[in-house]
Amino acid sequence: MVFHLGETLAVVEIKPLINEYFRIKNKNQAILQGIQNSRESQFLYQNYSEPVDIVAQSLFEESVMKLSLPFHLISVALVCFGLTFHAHAQIAVRPEVAKSLQAAQDALKAGQIESALTMAQQTLAMPGITASEKPIIQRTLAVAALQAKNFPLAVSTLENLIQEMPADTPAAQKRPLIESLLNASQQAQDYPRVVDWARTYLKLEGSNPSVRPVLIQTLSVMKRHDEVVQEVKEKIRLDEAAKLKTSESELRMMAVSQRQLKDDAGYNATLKLLLQNYPSKAYWGEMIPRLARQANFNARFDLDLYRLLELTGNLEDAIEYVDMANLALKAGLPAEASRTVERAYSAGLLGKGSDAANHQKLRQQIQQRLNEDDKALPALEKSAKDANALASLADVYASKQKWDQAQAQYAKALAQGGLRREAETRLHAGIVLFNAGQKAEALKMWDSVQGDATAVDIAQLWKAWLANN
Repeated sequence: MVFHLGETLAVVEIKPLINEYFRIKNKNQAILQGIQNSRESQFLYQNYSEPVDIVAQSLFEESVMKLSLPFHLISVALVCFGLTFHAHAQIAVRPEVAKSLQAAQDALKAGQIESALTMAQQTLAMPGITASEKPIIQRTLAVAALQAKNFPLAVSTLENLIQEMPADTPAAQKRPLIESLLNASQQAQDYPRVVDWARTYLKLEGSNPSVRPVLIQTLSVMKRHDEVVQEVKEKIRLDEAAKLKTSESELRMMAVSQRQLKDDAGYNATLKLLLQNYPSKAYWGEMIPRLARQANFNARFDLDLYRLLELTGNLEDAIEYVDMANLALKAGLPAEASRTVERAYSAGLLGKGSDAANHQKLRQQIQQRLNEDDKALPALEKSAKDANALASLADVYASKQKWDQAQAQYAKALAQGGLRREAETRLHAGIVLFNAGQKAEALKMWDSVQGDATAVDIAQLWKAWLANN
């Protein structure tokens, strides 16, 4: 320190005290309430519930986002607080204030945090503290409070420091201060402050990538669902511009909020994003049955939904296997019905319990139909002339997993034209191409599906599956 004797004010040389980094880890509890699912009819349907109303297994795992807003601890010149002072910078401070402040800094350096905190508070309480002295003391007090984990004090000190900065203070000096304030506010669980200061930081065009996720997380905790959706959509826009992938946690938070807002269309769109970017059995098990709930759902595609449920590992109980087999029989596809039942028997789901006799009866019925189908196939092959008959023949070949024959007949049917259900035919032709290993051609075929909303939706799901398998 350099004191100029005889002067009211002394010039204090600012010297670094501590040249190390530290992080405050976020101790927030889980931010997602979870999305609950239950079975309705033969399909999985989701119901979001508050935690006290949980009646089913959560679909989405609880997610905890860690706050990572690093800040540096140095002497009076706290770089993390947006100062531009260098080690040799000089600030006008009275000798008695400088002495008290230096003692607090020395205590910090020695790890005597509580003593440093007390000394900094005493310094700030000294009579006649000037406008130039106050922010320097506050910075030291903020560091001491943070190290002492006195987060409410850190919050109030940092907030005062920011609010008392001159109006023309460069944003670059404010932003690190706000980062530290956000960290302290989270630790203090002062969520309204987190929201307010996160938005202030973003308006100042801060570049810390953690701030917007923290804002989204906090809004989710506060159940401000409209704002969660708004902020995640903005995050998606920014991520797309930067060619980045929005995090799974952020998409899930938006999904939770959309369910709370009863925004089914938005929720479905978010589920599709999750499937595209983070495919999982759980997401498939939620998305596929939701199609059956749509007002325009075509019941002709029930079997197609079951196919997707099985493909994604979500066909899990005896009732579902029985339903799928019966739907295949109704569609004139006993070969597919037979495979479905035999898989269920192999998995130990059929052939036991009080329904064992019914299962065996179904098995025998399917075998009888399969024998009849095999005998009738030659006649069907000869009689299939028009497009609709060719498509039906292709369906039979597909059910028998004769992919080449099925593909050929679908191609003939589509080339001939005049199909009653062209969208359905194109959907099934794409599935055959996929199963035959012709994924690029399958994608083109699904892209051509149009005219039936349900067929289009199912084709989109197949495309999503293809993209990740």
